[in-house]
This record gives sequence, structure tokens and C-alpha cells, in this order.
Amino acid sequence: MARSLTYKLNITVVNPGSGNKYYIDGILQSYLTLFPGCTYEFNQDDSTNGGHPLRFATQVDAANSSEYTTGVTTSGTPGSATAFTKIEVTSDTPYQLYYYCTNHSGMGNTIDCVGVSDNKDRGCHFGGEDSSPAYTNSIEYWQISSLGNALDFGDLTRTVSGGAAVMANNIKGCVAGTSPSTDTIDSIVFETRGNAIDFGNLTVGRASAAGVANKVRGVCAGGRAAPVQKNEIDFITIPSAGNATDFGDLTSAKRGLGTAASPTRGLFSGEGDSPNSAQIDYITIMTAGNSADFGDLTVGRGFMGGTSSSTRGLFAGGEPGLSNVIDYVTIATLGNATDFGNLTVARTLSGGASNNTRAAFSGGSTPSYSNVIDYVTIGSTSNATDFGDLPTATTGPTGSNGHGGLQ
Repeated sequence: MARSLTYKLNITVVNPGSGNKYYIDGILQSYLTLFPGCTYEFNQDDSTNGGHPLRFATQVDAANSSEYTTGVTTSGTPGSATAFTKIEVTSDTPYQLYYYCTNHSGMGNTIDCVGVSDNKDRGCHFGGEDSSPAYTNSIEYWQISSLGNALDFGDLTRTVSGGAAVMANNIKGCVAGTSPSTDTIDSIVFETRGNAIDFGNLTVGRASAAGVANKVRGVCAGGRAAPVQKNEIDFITIPSAGNATDFGDLTSAKRGLGTAASPTRGLFSGEGDSPNSAQIDYITIMTAGNSADFGDLTVGRGFMGGTSSSTRGLFAGGEPGLSNVIDYVTIATLGNATDFGNLTVARTLSGGASNNTRAAFSGGSTPSYSNVIDYVTIGSTSNATDFGDLPTATTGPTGSNGHGGLQ
């Protein structure tokens, strides 16, 4: 059936006991998914809409003067006949918007505009260990280009420690393995919020593995199947759910690796166990085989956050001790890492997410559990700046649908 070009949504305002809220077609603060090529008319002719003009913004409640007006038209006075706010969604519409009341905060919710652009921008933090201490299954997300706190996305099929591999393309995020040495792979769809589903299994169950990916292939390397470290490298075809296949071996058995990727090359850095090697391994993502030596980090360490643009890889924090060091490498050129700057808080077991210009490092252990999200501009060198917070202080693997392997 062909998709209608115009959708009409009926808005009412009701106080469910926590203040006035928008109801969309009878659903309290409905989360919306909109599609390019369609126009959406938010009908506000019901009398309960009086004094509650609905508008759109790129931040919650239009914080920081972020009202979005492109393709938006309004008519009439809310609460009277013919009153509406209309938005035309195109390929240039932001990936995430919020609907809100111009007069009162807390009335609206999130809009995801699915398939609007190849310039993906969502970071997700998967599970991790919190201060209970306990492993969690919660997934949180944020828009990398917009500063602010992370929001609830959904849940994994299982609880995950701080050591799981994330392999993400521009559509799916896959989370593989965890303590104690499991082989499960979960997957989410970045553009829509909800719970993860089963994707398949690794060739070997393990915790503290590391993942890289391009648009087609995800690669999972290293880890620990107690009591030994692993050197296995597996791969999956991300668009097609299924079990992993053997890719090759790392230069040595190790866990707690930082990762970065371009569309052709994947990097695995450091080592989480003594002697905490500084070595960086590399692979060609689409060519199965053993990894080779790329160069060295500025400081030998493991359990760091890693991410990249298509040209530059960053590795942040880690242990032994608690490190605030951020290193960078040029992915296409073999050689040692260079100092980039420092995190705002020294920590280990943080995660990394990026688009092609900005990197964000989330959570970790300081050694108390941290909810901090830092960010840097990948193409520069500088200390990190505060981005926002996770809902819960936790370690945890992190990924994104706009990292350097996808550019």
C-alpha cells in the first residue's frame, strides 16, 4: 500500500496528575516516528489546547533557542477551529526532533525522523556495571551533535558487564559477549527506540572483547574466557542476522582493547592485563586474516574508550591506575600514537561513540562509577569538555551509527 503524503494527528491536553501533557491520538506524550516525503499535521482544534501552542525543536523544550522552523507552518489559535502546526519531513530534516509547548515545559516528547540522512548521529551506551554493583541491561542514547543528557532507548535481551564488543553500522548496533564468557550477540536498530533482539552467537564465548565495523561487516577480537585470554577474531555480516565466522587471530591473546575504524581498516589497541602492552594491532575489515602490528600507544594501558572519524582514531582513559590520556592515530598510516589531550575525569571502562567530527566518551569507573559524558572535536587536539550525563553511573560498551568506519 502506498504511503499517504499527509498524516493528521489529533492533539489534546490532559493533566494525568503530573501537570498538563500532550496526548497524541489519545496516547500520553506519544513517541513519534516520522518519514521523509510525508507531511504531518498536528491538529490543535480541541478546546483543551488553549494556551498550549505546539512547536518543534532540536533540544528538549527548545533549550538554547533551538526551535526548528524549516518546513513548519502554523494556522489559527490553539483550542479553536482550524488550529494546527504542520511539518514537512524531507531528507534534510534533523534525525531527532522534540515536540513541545511554547508556554510550558515537560508536555512533549521525542520525534525520530527515520531515514532522513546518511549523516547518522546517534550514540548508544549498552548495559554495564553500576554501583549496586550489578550488571545492567539498559540502553541509553544521545545525539552526538547536540550537547545534553542521555535518554532511555530500551533494554538488551540480557545483562551486560563493562566488557562487551560493539559492532555497529549505520542501521544496526550489535553487542557481543560479556562476563561470564557468553557468546550471545544482541542487536538494535539505531533509528528507532526499543528493546534489543537476538542476532546470533560468537564462535567462542568470552567477555571483554572489542569490536569494529564498516557498513557491511562487524569484527570482534580478543577477550577472556576464564581463566585465559583469547586471541580469536570473529566476523559477522551486520545486515544479515546469524552466527559469527572465524576471521583470524590477534598478534597475541588479550582483552580490554580500545578500538577505531575507517571503512577499510580496524584497530585494536592496548591490553587490559599486565604487562599492559601499548601495541596497536590492525586488520583489513573485508579481508579475513591475522592482525598485524600498527604501532604503539603513548602509554601502555587497557580498558579504554575508543572511537574514530574516517581518518583519525582516538583512545581515551584506561588502566592500570586511572588514566585521563587521550591518544590519536592516523588510521591509514602505520605508526605510533600522539598525545591529543585529556579527559575531564580520569577513568577506566568508558565507552566511545562518534560521528565524523565529534567523539563522545561515556561512563566508566573513577574508581566509583561515573555518569560523565565528555566530548572532543576529532580533527583538533585539545582537552575534553563536558557533554552531559548518563541516567545512571555505570561502566559500559558504547557505539554509534556515524563512526569513522561508516563514512
